Amino acid sequence: MDGKKVLVTGVGGDIGQSLLKCLKDIGYEFSLLGCDIDPLAGGRALVEKFYQAPYATDTESYLRFVTGLLKSENIEYVFPTSEAEIEFFDVNRNLFENKTTVFIHNQDIVKVFLDKYETALLLARKGLPCPRTYLVEQYNNELDYPCILKPRKGHGGKSLILANDPEEFKFFRKRLKNYIVQENIGSPDEEYTVTVFSTGKEFYSIAFKRSLGYGSLSKVAQLVQDSKLESLAEKVAAAVSLEGSLNIQCRKINSGFIPFEVNPRFSSTVYVRHYFGFQDVKWWVDLREGKPIEYKPRFKSGTCVRTISETFFDLESWD
Repeated sequence: MDGKKVLVTGVGGDIGQSLLKCLKDIGYEFSLLGCDIDPLAGGRALVEKFYQAPYATDTESYLRFVTGLLKSENIEYVFPTSEAEIEFFDVNRNLFENKTTVFIHNQDIVKVFLDKYETALLLARKGLPCPRTYLVEQYNNELDYPCILKPRKGHGGKSLILANDPEEFKFFRKRLKNYIVQENIGSPDEEYTVTVFSTGKEFYSIAFKRSLGYGSLSKVAQLVQDSKLESLAEKVAAAVSLEGSLNIQCRKINSGFIPFEVNPRFSSTVYVRHYFGFQDVKWWVDLREGKPIEYKPRFKSGTCVRTISETFFDLESWD
């Protein structure tokens, strides 16, 4: 294990940087490399080597970049952090499976949970709660207003639109492609992020009540102990025969917790939960290495407030 080379993609983003902090703190002697489309990616300060990458959506350029880098650096583990990169590695997994371990889920999980419409269909099919959801081109005012419009794939909480009445919806409908329309459930004051990790046989979960800030990031995360959230997380994981880590976003209403998105990737709170003892990055590596999973919660309550800091590059002194 000593010196095993690990590539983390998207190190300019909060997930990539949080993931790197976890990898530095899990007890493995990794050599950490990073890549990003931005040459001034903040995560450059956290890796031994950094490479500027093309966009993952430019599949030919990204394929040349990744295959060249994996070969030249003899990289053994890859952690994709963005939806576009996860989708790339999913489509091309046959090119990497025998040479490199890429920490993504099986094709069924990736296909469903990268697609918010398919996510809603699966939850409903499995008898799990979910907001009523329609493709924008098929929607015919079935929901009360305001309702939510958001991209069918990717973007996290970005590009979300609230349509307050049929006239507003009609305005946006003409301008949006590959969007879904979703029931607006609950309140932002009762929003929760739940992570579930499964070995395939055992389930572990942790939940935080969150509030957003700095754009669509979780700014404040308050640890929550709730058996209903634990049960929901286990049911979602069991529904897809999960092995690895899955993130569930939900809101609380009178009838209980309603998941509105499931992310087949590490979430922005990955280091927050790591600090609380829920070390799903380590556990996924342990799973690949055939080691037992040990969950030892550090705290029974607590709140994390995420902050903004600075990273400096290319400084040249006057002395």
